[in-house]
Amino acid sequence: MATWKKTGENAVRINKVANKFAHMTLPKDKCIRCDKVVYATERQVSTKGDAFHRHCFSCAEPTCRQKLNDRSAKTNPGDPEIYCKSHVPKTASWSIGPDAMNMMRLKQYSDMQKKLSKRATLRAANYDLNACAIQGEIQSQTLVKDKQDSKLHGVENNFPAVLVDANQHYQNDLRSRQEELEKKQKEEEDAMFKKFEAERRAVATEADKEIELEWESKLKDLIAMWEKNCIDEKEFQKRKAEARKDFDAKKNVRLRNKTMRVAQKQQRETSALVDRQGDVMLKLIKDQKEQLAKDMQEQLENAKHKASSGDTESEEAAEWLEGLGEESLNIEEVVTDIIGMTEAPPPKAPRNRKSDIMPDEEDDDFNKVFDDHVATVAENEQTTFTELVHILTGPFMSDLSKARAIYRWITYKDLNNIQFSETGMDSPMGLLRGIKYGTETYHTLFKRLCSYAGLHCTEVNGKSKSVGYEPGMKFEGNSYRNTWNAVLIDGEWRLVQCNWGARFLVINKDKNESKPKEVDEKDDSIKYQYDEHYFLTDPEDFIQEFFPNKQEWQLLDNKISLEDFENQPLVRSIFFHLGLKFKKTYPAVMDASELGSVDVRITVPEEIAQDTAFLYQLRYCEKSKMQELEYCGVKLERFVYQSIQGNEVVYSVHVPTNGEYYLQIFASKMDATRPGQVSSIEGVKLKCVCKFKIIRNSKEEHMYALPNCAPGEWGPNKAARQFQMTAVSHQSGIITAENNLKVKFTLGMPLVFLAKLRMNGVDDKYFQDFIDAQFDDHHLRVKVGFPLSGQYGLDIYAKPKSAPADQPLAHACKYLVNVTDVQNPVDIGVAEIATALETCMGNWGALPEIQKYSVVPQTHTNWKIKTKLSQTVIKFQVPQDVVITAHLVKEPNEDHKDHLNIQRQGSDVVAITAHGIKSAGNYMVMVFSRMDSDDSTVYSNIFNYLIQKE
Repeated sequence: MATWKKTGENAVRINKVANKFAHMTLPKDKCIRCDKVVYATERQVSTKGDAFHRHCFSCAEPTCRQKLNDRSAKTNPGDPEIYCKSHVPKTASWSIGPDAMNMMRLKQYSDMQKKLSKRATLRAANYDLNACAIQGEIQSQTLVKDKQDSKLHGVENNFPAVLVDANQHYQNDLRSRQEELEKKQKEEEDAMFKKFEAERRAVATEADKEIELEWESKLKDLIAMWEKNCIDEKEFQKRKAEARKDFDAKKNVRLRNKTMRVAQKQQRETSALVDRQGDVMLKLIKDQKEQLAKDMQEQLENAKHKASSGDTESEEAAEWLEGLGEESLNIEEVVTDIIGMTEAPPPKAPRNRKSDIMPDEEDDDFNKVFDDHVATVAENEQTTFTELVHILTGPFMSDLSKARAIYRWITYKDLNNIQFSETGMDSPMGLLRGIKYGTETYHTLFKRLCSYAGLHCTEVNGKSKSVGYEPGMKFEGNSYRNTWNAVLIDGEWRLVQCNWGARFLVINKDKNESKPKEVDEKDDSIKYQYDEHYFLTDPEDFIQEFFPNKQEWQLLDNKISLEDFENQPLVRSIFFHLGLKFKKTYPAVMDASELGSVDVRITVPEEIAQDTAFLYQLRYCEKSKMQELEYCGVKLERFVYQSIQGNEVVYSVHVPTNGEYYLQIFASKMDATRPGQVSSIEGVKLKCVCKFKIIRNSKEEHMYALPNCAPGEWGPNKAARQFQMTAVSHQSGIITAENNLKVKFTLGMPLVFLAKLRMNGVDDKYFQDFIDAQFDDHHLRVKVGFPLSGQYGLDIYAKPKSAPADQPLAHACKYLVNVTDVQNPVDIGVAEIATALETCMGNWGALPEIQKYSVVPQTHTNWKIKTKLSQTVIKFQVPQDVVITAHLVKEPNEDHKDHLNIQRQGSDVVAITAHGIKSAGNYMVMVFSRMDSDDSTVYSNIFNYLIQKE
């Protein structure tokens, strides 16, 4: 069996042999133009291998007849003639021109040599240009470009660039046989489709009959009620119309369910048919391969006979055989080089990673030529699978390139959203009728096209962590079933999931435009995206999302169980695109500590760490609470501390109370900054990279939220990425301070700033006089004098100095500041506990000052509240220019301010939430207010509540 295991010398010889045989297998040459015999001395060959007399080697256009050479002669598929550049017919066939084709072939073989040198088992391999069979092409191109010897332009090139192209006779014969076989197979498929259509009509009829019988029964009941005068005629007509509407909707649902079950059965039948037909197609190619090997062997024997005959051709034949090194010649390897088809081995782990065999992503020229070719084929119509695959994969030699061309074609076509016209089965779109009617899936289509390209491909059934799956779920019954492909690439099985790789359309619309402009198919603002991750995915990555029913299709040396698969975190393709790694092995479901804490650390490649944005979401697992993003009026995101430490993203989660939660982490690479502007994650679509389930079941009290700062990461890294700010004084996101704090930055560009100090339970405006941001074009200094001990959040906002005045400032970074000791506390307007109690005693309910501020209680007009719950929410209607604060005290004088949260909801409602009240007793809620415009920090007591917790 032929593999890439060849020494450089042997590879050179084998490819030379194939080139020589390519000409020997052709019939006796006659000139394409004049149909007369062409002798060697006057022979010139087109790029398709067709022979011409030198004097006939001119443009076929009668009005032109320009003399051509190897470089200027253009050809067309299905047409043996040659043309000049101006007159070559424009057809929707091979979309890659000669120059681009040559570049692609050079690239393929250059990559092959690099990748092979990395294989431990093939260290001796040494592929050079001769081994790639392109030396002659390079030489001829160089001669044409340099014009050193115009007489050599017509010399026969004994080293064609691609062996398949050199043996055009074989390819044409194979295509003819494939078309003949496809025609027979289509007859079988047409009969199956007629059966499918009959089954669906029968299902629709059955659904209609069932619903009509039920409707007649319902109508009979309504008529009986009317006849018994239970309802009048008006009510009868009303109920009849409503019932008819309900039954029509019911019929649609029932028909859809029945059709879905039939479609699943038909998909299985279609897959089985494609399997059988694919085996026949592969056998046809195998038979052609064997026949070609036989023909080559006969030619070799004929050459040996001529060499020993002693006639005029014996010397030439002997010289030819000597060049072949026929003593150790392996015809099988030569034929495999031409056809590229090997026998399918049993499934086992591949020796190399995907990155070792794929072209470099940075090679934009090669990738553009490849993708442009696929796009051209996808945008044109083909009437047979043979034609489609011939045009699509014809330019490519390797299994890898052929498989990727098929994958890109399927993902480019966007088969889920393609618009089908009402045409017959023989129309170009008749090829995709199975997709239209739901009887053929992406993976079945991929398998079908692979068989036409001579690639072994199979369907793999199993489970997947698809839409709706959550971490910790168990796979039971038929839930989350999925199917994907395994394709044989260079003798190794590789995994493909076309459906998950399907592309989607992105339109880059100008934000200043109120209406989208008319879509132009050639507009550069339109981008087609698809997911490369699901093509030849490495097995150790694929097993993160897909689990095959048959263990051998894991393609892993160390197999895992279904339980192991369930216990893995939920990860998505962007995780692998960004090259992320978990710092250690994490389970899908994590138990929080007694304090409710869980840590997750993700390693980011250093080269993208500064250009990657991360966010997160913490939410409840319970279905009834999944849309709730708050706990006791506090956003759940404030119970997660996200920071960047070197090239690690760290999530320290402290879930607020006992229960089950989902932690979802998002990321995306940020677009490059345009000149003169600051990069930002605004407008960047963050995608889910991983997801965990967190369970807390402890006896400890609930956790306290972080200060109400802007969402996202803590620390100065964000400021460095987005605003070119370098932290001088504090590189960590957590700061411990006492009385004062100074935070310093150096600036890479002139900016303007705003700094905010925040503390739970205290209005931000209290701290305006305690924080000062000083800056020039090169430095920023934020000075803070803390009025009280406790935990603070420091938010810093910025924008370019050159930005318009009306452009809002964007969040630059934030710090978490723990103030341990303030020597001289400052009264910021909240009464001390003793003073508050003294004010409160004997003054329950609304106080006279409440009218001054136009504050009105909404939920609790009575000052006494009896409850068994641990949470009480009190709402007031409060004008926008009035500031509200409150204090919570447990009798006799136990301060519970950490159990109180104040939040403005909308423009005129303030919610005061007393939470975490678990022990029985009397609690006092004292509400204070002042005018927003008042510079004084003095607050007036306006309402006092007594909460009696039972």
